Amino acid sequence: MKENYDSTDFQQTKVTLERLIATAEHEMNDVITLIFDRAASLICASLKDEISKYYEDEKCKKVDSMKDINQYIDQEILDKLYGDLIAVQYSRVACVIRLKALQCLRELLPLQEPPDFYERVLQSFDHLTANFETLCCEEQHIPGLSYEEIIIFRRTLQQFALSTVQLQLDYFREITQTYCPHECLTNNGIIVFRTGYEILNQLITIYVHILSCRDLPKMDVFGASDPYVILELLPSTLYPKRPKEYKTNTIKRTLDPEFNELFQWHHLPLNVRTSDAVLRLSVWNKGTVKKDNFIGECFIPLTSIESLKNCASIRDVPVSEVLLRRQNKNAQPRVFELIRIRAKFDQEAALFLKQRACAMASETGSDDRNSSGSYASTALRSLSCIMPCNIGFGFRSPAHDRLDIDDDEETN
Repeated sequence: MKENYDSTDFQQTKVTLERLIATAEHEMNDVITLIFDRAASLICASLKDEISKYYEDEKCKKVDSMKDINQYIDQEILDKLYGDLIAVQYSRVACVIRLKALQCLRELLPLQEPPDFYERVLQSFDHLTANFETLCCEEQHIPGLSYEEIIIFRRTLQQFALSTVQLQLDYFREITQTYCPHECLTNNGIIVFRTGYEILNQLITIYVHILSCRDLPKMDVFGASDPYVILELLPSTLYPKRPKEYKTNTIKRTLDPEFNELFQWHHLPLNVRTSDAVLRLSVWNKGTVKKDNFIGECFIPLTSIESLKNCASIRDVPVSEVLLRRQNKNAQPRVFELIRIRAKFDQEAALFLKQRACAMASETGSDDRNSSGSYASTALRSLSCIMPCNIGFGFRSPAHDRLDIDDDEETN
């Protein structure tokens, strides 16, 4: 008998049988998958109705809204199917039904609700997936969402549940990276400044000394610019009272303006130096006919500002020279789209979106710093139009002259 088992014919027969069994098992799994998929599709419409109702209940802040979904799955679907299914197949069907419920949750998720709505959905979602994580992950040949997709959806809910302030902080963190893929690689000049802070009675005062800008782009037909700088602490809602927005004097007809102006924010709480909070310095060109033009900006993390504890004054702080940047409106961080959605019902998000859209949509002047030929032709056309007007050239109003600041002088 042993000789028969060792024979060549027997070994060939054994290989053939194993191949046939594997093929049959594979085909059977395919059939089971189709059956499960068909069963899930048949109850998909009713599941969507229940989940749509669940989302409406969450909007109304109904307590334990997910309880109705679980009861519907367990009592209206699985209990009725159990009588016609053997136990081993029942567990698979249970996984398929719950996966289909998760898929419907993702597809029907409203996108214009406040953060607390998504926080409640996240809690319900975690409750719904508890059985999946313990029961379904090891099942094979089950159609529906993969485990990775469930993790991604949970992260989506977590991000939607963030406050508007936190979304802005996330945005600033991304665009202040050393290498930022969201900026346009154009030469918009350099801004030169000093920053520092001091703490007194558990309150912080932030100082910013705007010194100058260099190598700004040409913004008018004469190959010059009328630049000024706006200073902001962002996000503004991080503060108990919205911090004042400061603005330097406008320096006429220059690409290398000298400002030498000092600004300060007094008596701020210490927590404003939280991670990702920023000082925004934006440079603009004063328009004569059209609106002002955005030139460039930089964001300074408040955590990077030096203490004045060992300095006699702000003038003892090393000078910072930072490239002015422009954001690429076609390659914004994903969090920007979340803020855009929230701007439809959130005033702070709408204000943030308006500011960023203004900066990204504004046009700059020429990047050609050695030639102003294009400006010359434009200037001739412009002069032919404005000659009848009483316009003087080469005159600078004393009101716009730069005011140098002495060591003891401050501008608010």
